[in-house]
Amino acid sequence: MNIKFTPKICKNFLSTVAVGSCGILGLKNADKQEDDTQIKELSDLEFKNMLSEIEKKKSKLSKNNRHILECININKNNIQCLNKLMDNNSDFYCLYSTLHIDNINSAKLLYYELSNIKEIKEKLGIDFIFSGVHKTVKTPEDEILKQRLIEFGLKNPQKGRSVFFADIVETATSMDEALKMMEHCEKYGCLPSTRTYLGETFGKEYTKKMLDGVYEAKQRFNLNTDRINSSSTGYDEQKYNILSGSNNTYFRFDAKTGEIVSCNDENTIYNLSNHTVTEVTPHKIQKDKKLLFDDEMLMSATIDHKSLNGDLIKREKYNKSKLRGEFEVKETTPNGIKYTISLAETGRRGNKHIEKHFVSPDGTATDYVFAVDRKGNRFLYYKITDKNKKVLYESSKSFKVITDNHFQSTTDGLKYDILIENDKIKVTKLDGSDKSVEYNIKEFTKQDYENMSNFEAEIYQNDELLNKLKNNEVSLGEIAVQKGYISEYTVDKKLLKTIKNLSGEEWFALKNSKVYTVNAYPGDKNTAHSMKNGIEIGTENNFLSILEHEIGHEKYNTLNFENDAELKEIYEYEKSAFTTSLPDIAVKQAGYFLRNIMSNGLNETAAEANMLINIPQQTFIMGSRALFLQKYFPRTIAYIANKYKELGQ
Repeated sequence: MNIKFTPKICKNFLSTVAVGSCGILGLKNADKQEDDTQIKELSDLEFKNMLSEIEKKKSKLSKNNRHILECININKNNIQCLNKLMDNNSDFYCLYSTLHIDNINSAKLLYYELSNIKEIKEKLGIDFIFSGVHKTVKTPEDEILKQRLIEFGLKNPQKGRSVFFADIVETATSMDEALKMMEHCEKYGCLPSTRTYLGETFGKEYTKKMLDGVYEAKQRFNLNTDRINSSSTGYDEQKYNILSGSNNTYFRFDAKTGEIVSCNDENTIYNLSNHTVTEVTPHKIQKDKKLLFDDEMLMSATIDHKSLNGDLIKREKYNKSKLRGEFEVKETTPNGIKYTISLAETGRRGNKHIEKHFVSPDGTATDYVFAVDRKGNRFLYYKITDKNKKVLYESSKSFKVITDNHFQSTTDGLKYDILIENDKIKVTKLDGSDKSVEYNIKEFTKQDYENMSNFEAEIYQNDELLNKLKNNEVSLGEIAVQKGYISEYTVDKKLLKTIKNLSGEEWFALKNSKVYTVNAYPGDKNTAHSMKNGIEIGTENNFLSILEHEIGHEKYNTLNFENDAELKEIYEYEKSAFTTSLPDIAVKQAGYFLRNIMSNGLNETAAEANMLINIPQQTFIMGSRALFLQKYFPRTIAYIANKYKELGQ
């Protein structure tokens, strides 16, 4: 029999709420109608007969549900609910776990829910019915309280659909307690027990500040989040603690005081420390599975920077340019004046020109100019200046094509001659010293590639070599040379078209970093990686920018950046400014450079910095991340670039 929900029940409930002291248990059982007759203590014979009835219904269940049925421990308490639940295959699959009930009062509550399943599904959702509630029902009074709470949820679906309402039904032991829990959840977005949990982590006073800060931020900025979890994930730094909420919302707090610093609400960040609002409006987000790379979202977007009062500080518009891997960025001031801070254009004769003028959050300026003609002659100027006009890094580089196999490059006035002759690349400094480096050009055979493919598998079966690798006593490149898989200082002929465009400075850096080989990757044709003292690049899309990135990894290892405390301090400083100035959708563009695990963020930053100071990004898949790195990490790039100069000498 379906129970009808009458206005009388709601009226009685509300009057009980107003009284407060007597609670729901003060209601008479008259409103329960006849649900007691539906569930009763079964005799052995009645239990046996119902088992037979269930066996007959079994054939109507789906194959998966029949398998589930075999796993259910049927008893006198749950069999009547099971019998009713078997009438619907979809409900059976969703609710079978609720049958872990161990007393008649719990069975009565579940039977009540199943009798009103249509209305519960419509107003509260099928997930509302879960086994946790039934484990808390021990007495008739428990059953009455839980039932009346469900009735309240059905009469007030907005509250009933709250992510916390089911938890309240499960844990509340009186109506007064339930109401207080509802009030706490609506204010803070978490159960009272969460406050205790957070208090154990952060301390009671600290937690109070955090939750009060969340409440004030939600009210002030009308944030649509209804759940707060204790979390320290994301792009976290030691000076912040983070609480994450629903709807991609999270809150940052000062680790010393507990004061709220900022809150990120999907595409908007409210920064309470510098009193700004930053909002990202995507023009179009493409997620091509073939191009998706490390959370990269190929983004054309508008980024608005405003005061907390809503006054525009500046607006930035990002759009892909016609040049692969580059973006056009326009900035608008509050008075409507527009500036182009990044442009990329092509001429009729195939010439390309890129220009960027960025200012990071702390006032550090980047000036960048790149030009290349259709023959491959190129020029790059890069300057980084702090807000006090102190030059942190400055460099001017050019590359000149003399013939198809003869080139000259200049770095800050120092000239290099690059000659390819007789399967050999020879690079000479034109400073009177006649210092030179040489690499052999080899046509790798199919057997060479097979040897390289099996090489790493063989290494990782050798405990002694593994330990040496782990302790940095030897590198994969060194082992490959020792075992005769590669010859020292060789270049794969398949990569000659790309590698011959390297500047003289980079050839010296390769030799000084002991990069023994640059060969075509025998596996994925589109990949590339550094193996320490060796580089492997796919034979497709083997752009010079990808090669420069991998050379950056080799330089990182050679200069022992992993243990460079000064570099890490600069990097963490700019990382913090970046992640607390922009919403997640923008931060994810540079997520590849922020990770502390998997791919080391600083290592990837150093690799990409090497590309930026030598050649523009040539792939859109990584173009936006390079753009954000170049704009928001200038001090890090300057420090790395100055250190890299040592390897090009």
